[in-house]
Amino acid sequence: MKAICYVSRFANDITNGGITNLIDYVSFNNRLNNITGVLIIRNKHFFQVIEGENHLIDELYEKIKIDTRHLDVIKLLEIDLKDRVFNDYNSGVFEVFERSNDTHKLNTYFSWIKNAEYLPADQLIQLTRKFIKESS
Repeated sequence: MKAICYVSRFANDITNGGITNLIDYVSFNNRLNNITGVLIIRNKHFFQVIEGENHLIDELYEKIKIDTRHLDVIKLLEIDLKDRVFNDYNSGVFEVFERSNDTHKLNTYFSWIKNAEYLPADQLIQLTRKFIKESS
């Protein structure tokens, strides 16, 4: 099992409808493939953590890199996991955040999981919190 965290910019021609379609697609396919994590959409950027079986995460990340809705995809972290970081968050359902106030529940979860002192979780939490803070 592994996790990849990346950031990318919106494609110049992506519309609100295109973002809505992307959210629906991501939510459906991640649930279908048992991929957990979060997608945060802020200031024309995507920040995503995806976790699951190695081959599924690798395949998904390769698709994201060539997806025309994304520009300048940068992998921030790739780590092996013994356990999912987001399995207990939101009942393991992949979640998308578009508004600042939506992240309160995520921060509460991070405070809870940080007590587990699981190093991969710490790295993902730090990156996610940094993105939220800098894009607010």
